[in-house]
Amino acid sequence: MLRRLEDIVDAFADRVSKPRLYLTDKMQIVLAGGLGHGVAHAVFFCLSLLAPAFGPATYFVNRCSQIPFFLVSEIIALAFVTVHTFSMVIAFNGYAEGNKVDQLFVPSVHLAAGMMTLINFASGCCIIGIPLLFSMAFLTLLHCGRMVWRRLTENQRQGNS
Repeated sequence: MLRRLEDIVDAFADRVSKPRLYLTDKMQIVLAGGLGHGVAHAVFFCLSLLAPAFGPATYFVNRCSQIPFFLVSEIIALAFVTVHTFSMVIAFNGYAEGNKVDQLFVPSVHLAAGMMTLINFASGCCIIGIPLLFSMAFLTLLHCGRMVWRRLTENQRQGNS
């Protein structure tokens, strides 16, 4: 789908005598798509919290009495927005280059992050589960950063030769 969009935009650019999409443009399009996916995921995640939100005070659950329930939920949503945003860049790059590591990295990280949310069911373990979830988000960000850096330096070297 992205490749078809690139072809359409490049054909339009050729028709109006403008430059074709650069690598950075393509990555920004995918990054915006990933952010949109992550925000949509967070919105639907938070819609399920509306029913308990209409109470008289801060809501705590017995399993995690140290942190308010809504704060835990929003922190989890933020971690998943980060994972979705940068995973989209990794996935599209993996499929564009045929890189199996990147293609398998995204579902693996998403599965691991989802499994880490199950830690919150254990009594008092939300204090452990949230940092673990953010470590997965940071791992995704780090992998994406390295991949983008590699692609940009390769692209720059090809442009200079």
